[in-house]
Amino acid sequence: MFSIATAFAQDKVAKIALTFETVDSLHVCKAFVTSEGQPVVELPIKLSVKRLFTKLPIGDAVATDSTGVATFEFPNDIPSKDGKLTIFASIVEDENFMDTEVSGEVKWGQIVVSDNSNVDERSFSAGRDRAPIYFIAISLLIIGLIWGTLLYAVLQVFKIKRLGKLEEIKE
Repeated sequence: MFSIATAFAQDKVAKIALTFETVDSLHVCKAFVTSEGQPVVELPIKLSVKRLFTKLPIGDAVATDSTGVATFEFPNDIPSKDGKLTIFASIVEDENFMDTEVSGEVKWGQIVVSDNSNVDERSFSAGRDRAPIYFIAISLLIIGLIWGTLLYAVLQVFKIKRLGKLEEIKE
């Protein structure tokens, strides 16, 4: 019995340089890829943005042109707390080059304004003192029904016990 093992010789190192431009309200990100001082041709570059837990890919991988440049049109609608976005350009799982990643920060994010004017209103996600009235009423009704059932069961046990004593007296 034998097995076939596949190995990739990824001994070449590529360097990525990121540049950011705004041309006619269009955000353009360029990744210039070189290896041993020469531009790398037809190498797929992936662009992503740092989010809370992971990286959000921006479009499909773009291959470098004859000058070693991969050009990306960056979307205008990516939300950000302060407008700053961390952008990553990476080479992933290439047969000839090692995995490489570079990042840069730019103010291309759409600033998200959080409106907390309705904090004191009643809502589904509010705390117990600001829960909707019908939630409170239904909760109290359910709790009352459960306790009422338990109280009824205990009273029935005492009634059965009293009926048993009355049967003993008649005999």
